[in-house]
Amino acid sequence: MARIDIAIPCYNYAHFLPECIGSVLSQDIDVRVVIIDNASSDGSAEVARELAAQDRRIEVICHETNVGPNASFNEAIDLARAEYFLILCADDLLTPDTLRHGLAFLDANPKAAFALGANADMWQGGELPRQQGGGMLMDGAAFIERSSLAMGNGIPAHALLARTTAQKAAGYYRASLPFCDDLELALRLALAGDVAELAMPIAVRRIHSSNLSASTWNDRLLVLREREKAFESFFANEGASMPNRPRLNRIVKQRLGEAAYWSALSHFARRRAPEGTELLQFALSLNPKSRFFPPLGHLYRTEGVARRVGAIASFNLGVAKRVEGRQ
Repeated sequence: MARIDIAIPCYNYAHFLPECIGSVLSQDIDVRVVIIDNASSDGSAEVARELAAQDRRIEVICHETNVGPNASFNEAIDLARAEYFLILCADDLLTPDTLRHGLAFLDANPKAAFALGANADMWQGGELPRQQGGGMLMDGAAFIERSSLAMGNGIPAHALLARTTAQKAAGYYRASLPFCDDLELALRLALAGDVAELAMPIAVRRIHSSNLSASTWNDRLLVLREREKAFESFFANEGASMPNRPRLNRIVKQRLGEAAYWSALSHFARRRAPEGTELLQFALSLNPKSRFFPPLGHLYRTEGVARRVGAIASFNLGVAKRVEGRQ
């Protein structure tokens, strides 16, 4: 089986690092692990060096100053030299046997540029989901279209198992996209070939107080805005030559606006008017027609249709007019 380079950027995750490394080294694969410590102040560098002293497959790079996560991700891309490549955050865990099955699937499908795992809930301890092998192959263009129609929902892009040649051709993570850089990179990788979707998760995220995702994804407006930026970046750059780019770009904005509209309604119902007002302003900027016609199509593309339809009857369209009057 081919060899893989796994980069593990780390900042103040000394207490998570041993278990993260263990989830990699316990797998029956030919692996090189590069820990990139970003000037941690909690002893992460010392822990990394201790782990490297115990296993020759581990290398350690320590920065004297914090250069930020994107710079560490991109440094890892430059360092990659094996056939396959993966970035694993130091507070995440690989699922058992995921690399053996994932690499075997990619070996068997040479036209695949990268592999994604299935979605996984945030890990709270206990037994990790175990890989069972198998997966499906999707044309890269079809993957981009499906991702656009879903506004990036359901893409576990935080762990991309990529062919190193495809990764280097796709380029770096963009610092202008601090929250959805992995989504945008997945879209770029899909331009290089087919997409392998494995039957089980590649990695799981832990629940903890300092998890960046935990606070970020609770801010609905921030999530929608960052997804808009990710698709804008992709369609303005690498995806600009796609023949269906205008249609997909238009659909993404429309559906983001629809999602913001109903999220605004939900915030108003929960007496969170300031957040609701901002969401509604964002919705109207992307989908002006919703001033007059509630975007009912969104309800039937998501779960909880009955509850949302009930909400329609109680929604006061005058809210939209008042918000418009403030703009």
